[in-house]
Amino acid sequence: MTAITSSVGVLDVQGIVSQLMMVERQPLNASLGKTDQYNTQLSTVGRLSSSLSALQTAMTSLSSGRFLQVFKASVSDASMAAVSTTSGGNAGTFQISVQNLASNRQLVFDQAGGQAITDSKAAINNAPDQLTFQINGKTQTIKLRDKPGDPVSLQTINDKINAASIGVNASLVENNKQFKLVLTAANSGTDNQFTIGGSDHDSGNTAGSTLAGLTQSPAAAKESQDAKNASLTVNGVAVSAGSNRISSAVAGVEIDLYKEGNFTVSLASDNAGINKNLQSFVDAYNQVVSDVKDARKGALKGNASVLDIQSRLQQVLSVGVEGADPVNSYAFLSQVGISLQKDGTLKVDQNAFNDALKKDKQAVANLFGNADNTGFAQRFNQAINSMLGPTGLIETSKASIKSRVDQEAQLQSSLQARLDTKQSQLLQQYTNLNKTLAQMQTGSNSLFNLISK
Repeated sequence: MTAITSSVGVLDVQGIVSQLMMVERQPLNASLGKTDQYNTQLSTVGRLSSSLSALQTAMTSLSSGRFLQVFKASVSDASMAAVSTTSGGNAGTFQISVQNLASNRQLVFDQAGGQAITDSKAAINNAPDQLTFQINGKTQTIKLRDKPGDPVSLQTINDKINAASIGVNASLVENNKQFKLVLTAANSGTDNQFTIGGSDHDSGNTAGSTLAGLTQSPAAAKESQDAKNASLTVNGVAVSAGSNRISSAVAGVEIDLYKEGNFTVSLASDNAGINKNLQSFVDAYNQVVSDVKDARKGALKGNASVLDIQSRLQQVLSVGVEGADPVNSYAFLSQVGISLQKDGTLKVDQNAFNDALKKDKQAVANLFGNADNTGFAQRFNQAINSMLGPTGLIETSKASIKSRVDQEAQLQSSLQARLDTKQSQLLQQYTNLNKTLAQMQTGSNSLFNLISK
């Protein structure tokens, strides 16, 4: 602190108190530092929790064996159809014969009062106030007039139908200055066909239908069509579908039909896809190992619970699948090319894994999941559930750290209250001292002036 002399004048009260309070704040700063440390620990535990959850997710398809059901689909004639894989299925070849494609019902109207329509916005005589459709067993009503006396034109009918979104799409087509109204079911197949009801006429046939004063010419009747389901056979078995996208005829394959005829769909095991799923599991396991190492070096150094995470996972790896023959079959992951490295990570030998698949695919699947719940993926899942559960080491670690954070928060509140009181006291003391020094300086100056005279 600066020495006080008669030449200094009034004191810098705020500066003096600020310097004194820096010393007083040291306990609070220490407590705040501990809180930062605990929050870093919480963040680290959170990362460990996330990586364990990611490992658990990566093992889901492994425990069920779905990761081995990955196939590549191909079609013999790309002009006939396109194929894509979904899930499941079995390798094989499927002969497809398409008799007819699915189609949408379509009605075409091109006459009003028996005459061709040359103006889409001209009023139609005797047009009703509303239209009625039957779609999938439901009656749908569309108002054509917003208020009595409003004119109804071809454009009106087109717009009102589209605005209603009832499963029927309308469009206007112009040819040689003559207009046609085309009504098309939004979806293909007999289940999605529509019929015209009410005072209009529609027997369900394409010809002879009427709609709001509109009729069909012979040409329009030919342009109309009834709804049909797709009809095909798969290896001689008859299949019918309301759409040209067939998703259930061949397990694991979705087929988009383009035209009638014959073609072949082939389904073959996709080793690259299988290996990708397997690598996802290995990468997730290695991420847990990496996060554990980082935690032990950093915020959770010396924490026994962190080391226990890796120990529990390695314990799962060290025990073979119960009941599996380790000599004539597979009981350990290392036997199918998944080995534990010196640094605690896993590594996959894809060639060894593919060889094991060729030799005994079911035995490989049994390694990861089986009816006895003794597969590696199943036991990993059990171990992780234990660690992530309400009484597991992750949640108990979080609770312990949060308790310390709460304790420091209470201490900081108490220390801050004391600091506020101390600062008020120091401000008052040095303000009073400042006043006294100012009075002394004033008296000193007066005396000096008297002497100097």
